[in-house]
Amino acid sequence: MPDLYLLPQAPRVDVERLERGLELSSVLSTLLWQRGLRDVEAARGWLHPGFESIGDPYDFTDMNKAVQRVRQAIRDRERILIHGDYDVDGLTGTVVLLSFLRLLGAEAQWHVPSRGDGYSFAEPAVKRIAEEGFTLCISVDNGTAAIDEVRRIQEAGCDVIVTDHHHTGPEIAPAFATLNPRLDGCGYPFPWLAGCAVAFKLAWAIAQSYSPHRILSDDLREFLVDAASLVALGSVADVVPLKGENRALVRVGLKALLQSKNPGLRALVDLIGPRRSAVFADDVSFRIGPRLNAAGRMGQVELAIQLLTATSYGEARKLASQLDSLNRRRQKIEAEITKTAFEQIDQRPHQEDSRILVVWGEGWHVGVVGIVAARISDHYRRPAVVLAVHDEHARGSGRSHGDIDLKELLERASGSLNRYGGHRAAVGMELDRCNVERFAREIEEAAATLPPLRPEEVTAEARASLGHWNTTELRRLADFRPFGEGNRTPTFLAEGVRIGTGLRRVGTRQKALAFTAIQDGCAVRALAPSLGPRIDEFARRRAPWNVVYTPQLAERAEDGAIELRVRGMEQEVTQR
Repeated sequence: MPDLYLLPQAPRVDVERLERGLELSSVLSTLLWQRGLRDVEAARGWLHPGFESIGDPYDFTDMNKAVQRVRQAIRDRERILIHGDYDVDGLTGTVVLLSFLRLLGAEAQWHVPSRGDGYSFAEPAVKRIAEEGFTLCISVDNGTAAIDEVRRIQEAGCDVIVTDHHHTGPEIAPAFATLNPRLDGCGYPFPWLAGCAVAFKLAWAIAQSYSPHRILSDDLREFLVDAASLVALGSVADVVPLKGENRALVRVGLKALLQSKNPGLRALVDLIGPRRSAVFADDVSFRIGPRLNAAGRMGQVELAIQLLTATSYGEARKLASQLDSLNRRRQKIEAEITKTAFEQIDQRPHQEDSRILVVWGEGWHVGVVGIVAARISDHYRRPAVVLAVHDEHARGSGRSHGDIDLKELLERASGSLNRYGGHRAAVGMELDRCNVERFAREIEEAAATLPPLRPEEVTAEARASLGHWNTTELRRLADFRPFGEGNRTPTFLAEGVRIGTGLRRVGTRQKALAFTAIQDGCAVRALAPSLGPRIDEFARRRAPWNVVYTPQLAERAEDGAIELRVRGMEQEVTQR
């Protein structure tokens, strides 16, 4: 059972200042204060970010060099290759640059490696560049660490512009120009951009270069606003921190998504629910993103590119339907591997003592091992690595838990690896079959120094009675979106809550609990996604409970009904 905590109360004078200056309730003003937004003007800008909150692309040290090289290629009708990646971040960034360069009349093609080729530049791409006579290659979401491959491409007469966001060691690929906000000396002040956002920056800078005062023409500005929709998808799917410039990009992009002229984007939105009035980050994380990701995971990445570059809605609907079917097949394969992986772990005699979990299987689909690792990490509350073994090799993905730096652990256990990369939250690796067990031992030894697992905690940011909420207040709470990494979903504490009618287990595996929450005469429908196994406890003792929750409009809220998403429910709550 998780422990419930309430963050320290905000000083009343600070809350009242925010209330007056922003015309917000004390509950929402407290929420702002808890998130470090204690100045009225700063909070106002945070609540309503726009394009003015997005940084100057020319802050990149190499940006002008990159722009001039692209303009030269367009002018001289050179063949340009956009070298992308197979995840949503890489795919959306690839489409941004591909569509933009074609709008400018460039002869641009795309190349995305298959998962079998591995991450970043691989031999098929190097060979294609040479054989097809490309003289400019622009990477998206990769390339910084492809030292040998980029050197070979450059020596063969093709300039490489790297747009990437992955941190590497001290040596980087010898590209013509490198745009990567994570590198020392890059010049860009915000390091947390997604790969698609860096590609977007290049497009924006090229568009500005056609005016002496960097004033965008109407058609280029319209394109970039529409392209922000793609950046929002890639940024949310890649789980970059939704703060600063990222928050502004995602906020602008999700708003633009509903008005997008891109037939593929319209088909994707209609697939998850036609006539929607808003698209949220959760929709990207759990509905749109997985469908796009399915193309890369299942070896049909061209489906996603074709969808996002479709020229008619009819064509886009057919492609979106194919992606949906592909995603269902991916879900089936993933469920089978997840079940087997859980059985492996549960059969280990000392599993509870492991600080990192490593599982592997013969013939597992390499496209889904990252999702399986995430499922294991969430369930066991520790980092996990899942390896797919084929012939004499193994490839895998890892997902971290909490604030553990998984990339650092991997570096300390890299002696048995052929290739590896990633960041603190997610990593990938390749190794020989004969080294799998050695790698599992080495990374477990590296993880032995990690601090002990802490009890699960659920924290509320402010007190808010169930009767506080109405549709107007929920609309104001929506200004705090998008929620995700770096801007977590708000949580509130209601005390003295009774359990009313309708107490029952729900969901495909009966993990969730549905009931009516009652406080001071206010009755609200509630859903607790993980509390189903405790139904007998709640049935025996129905009052009083401390409930940490998030309010939301019910899924079918034509009547304006409000419901609670319950994060935790206990007898005691501790003030931080």
